[in-house]
Amino acid sequence: MFCCTENGKWKMENAPPPVESQPAAALSIHVESQPAAALSIHVEPQQAAAVRYIIEVSIFCKTRDMQGSMMMTQISIILNPWAGRGKAGRRRPELVKALDDAGVSYELLLTNARGHATELARDAVVRGADVVVAIGGDGTLNETVNGLYQGNQQTGRKAAFAVIPLGTGSDFVKVLETVNADDIAGGIARLQNPKRRPIDLGLVEIAGQGSRLLLNAVGIGFDAQAAAEALKIKWVTGWPVYYIAIARALMNYKAFPMRINFNNETLERPMMFATIANGRHQGASFLMTPDAHIDDGLLDVCMVDMLGVVKVAQYIPLIEKGVHGKLPEVRLERVKTIQVTCANDLPVAIDGEVFSTTARDITVTNLPGAVDLLV
Repeated sequence: MFCCTENGKWKMENAPPPVESQPAAALSIHVESQPAAALSIHVEPQQAAAVRYIIEVSIFCKTRDMQGSMMMTQISIILNPWAGRGKAGRRRPELVKALDDAGVSYELLLTNARGHATELARDAVVRGADVVVAIGGDGTLNETVNGLYQGNQQTGRKAAFAVIPLGTGSDFVKVLETVNADDIAGGIARLQNPKRRPIDLGLVEIAGQGSRLLLNAVGIGFDAQAAAEALKIKWVTGWPVYYIAIARALMNYKAFPMRINFNNETLERPMMFATIANGRHQGASFLMTPDAHIDDGLLDVCMVDMLGVVKVAQYIPLIEKGVHGKLPEVRLERVKTIQVTCANDLPVAIDGEVFSTTARDITVTNLPGAVDLLV
């Protein structure tokens, strides 16, 4: 802000010019933020010009500091161009134009493989990013929040998480009142006027196979099998994908006895699936855990006994409306931690992405307030 002139004297760049002396007038300053008690400062006439100059320089410095602090916010945007069957990539030019028109300072990073968003997010936080934005589907959001959490843990920082959902189902954001799927303008508005909301995550641990955070939900059993089938379907988009996937999964899924430990209770019987959720929706349109909240320190669980094809068809409309809790084959619970074991291999999908097909011992634990989300 200060620079040295050729004659060796210091001056302030772009500072207001000195005010000429006004020997016949004292100086009065009125503070508009206090209209009931305006502030007046009376000085000797010969000092008025100097005092006014000091005040104007102070205001100038404060303004420059405020502008500088706003510009210092580092935003890293991670875009999965293949999300939503390529929808996210097709909307990239629209995204860039909207960001530039809004005057947002950012870096745009593109994923090129599964797991890449986790690496990009972690590195962005380590490099000093204050906000990491995930653009894509639930899988991209999951990878990004995993990397952001790792970066925060590694550096001791508290970088915030932001989302612009451009996926197929976009299940997670359905629990958020201020976030809509496919809304680029809304996502940019959240960057311009950031409001942080601490939210929970879930830690999924599979014995002998590692761990991963869940943002929305983990499915064990049939719903994970359906998620695996959905990934194979390339010729249709949107919610029909999940109905086709369910039909395919029904043809070859076999329920094995699961042993489920939660809240000092144990259930053991053949189970179609167990969904453990932070959010409410899964599979694009299914309100699987209707009472879930992402900031209550609890995970919501939906456990369903094995059903025949006819009952599956009958119950789907009830699950879509979130009124399946009283069905005799369904049990809803709320837990801080839960363990599912099985003598046979179980498929596991975390936020719609298959994590394992051979899990036999799964523990899921709530991590309260694990990350700040921009809403």
